[in-house]
Amino acid sequence: MKQIGTCKIHFLSEAMSPITHMMGVSGNESILNRGKIIYKNNVVDIPMLSGNALRHKIIRDPGAMYLVDCCDLRGKLSIDQANYMFTGGSLTESSTTNNIKIIAELQQISPLFRLLGGSLRNQVIGGSLFVSRGLLICEENAKTIQALCKNYQLPKNPLLPAQHFISKFQYTRGDAGRMKDAASIITDIDSKEKSNLMIYSGETIIQGAMFYHDLTLYNVSPLEIGAALHSINLWQHNDGIIGSSARIGHGKLKSSIWIDGLVDWFGDEKDSAELVVDYIKHVQAKKDNFVDWLQKAFPEKKSLL
Repeated sequence: MKQIGTCKIHFLSEAMSPITHMMGVSGNESILNRGKIIYKNNVVDIPMLSGNALRHKIIRDPGAMYLVDCCDLRGKLSIDQANYMFTGGSLTESSTTNNIKIIAELQQISPLFRLLGGSLRNQVIGGSLFVSRGLLICEENAKTIQALCKNYQLPKNPLLPAQHFISKFQYTRGDAGRMKDAASIITDIDSKEKSNLMIYSGETIIQGAMFYHDLTLYNVSPLEIGAALHSINLWQHNDGIIGSSARIGHGKLKSSIWIDGLVDWFGDEKDSAELVVDYIKHVQAKKDNFVDWLQKAFPEKKSLL
């Protein structure tokens, strides 16, 4: 399998709806995820998208769900198999080094999990995908972003401070007992009972804000690049969701990407669309092998009774 070295996929993502990617709560208010940076000799907190969330939403979740559907695995996965595919798995048994054959088979069968790695019940498998944080394109982050993506020119007009991109939301969770005509619908309504109406609120990044982030793929093959691009396409097809509150219209990102070095590796013979097609063909050809691998890697646990 031809190795082509390191590949970096750059993203410029625009918020198409408010972004509510949270790090905790203060009282009843959800607080935006933030990271500390040094700006003008001061330590300041700037909203950001976590690399963990981007890795999961952009690559693992859409890529794993595609394999589930392609391999007809809905309703057939054990909890260990599902955890490996969707969360990376976890060590649940004593460590061992007897998994060389199992790991070698995975390397041949699944470009997606060569990228992501994961954990068998008794051994961690390293991956080749590294994900940056999502940096808000603002005055405080300007120098860092320019250094990270030299091929992208930031707007010539002065960038706004991060605080200009932060807003707040407030919603009410309803109470069926207080809706119109409730008495004609609910049998045991008590007009004297305390209302269950609940107000919830929090911070949000405004629609129109921009983020820079990237994926770095180390020592990868064309199939691994195809797997990453395929997952990115699926993620964008489903509104590029990040963060929480997608159920109420938040969290949509529209991304444009560029890839460092792709032309240098392939010349005019390959483009990104062809890499995706090659990956899909590989999955189709190896889907029975992947199902067999899951069964061998995560066999049904024997009862102790």
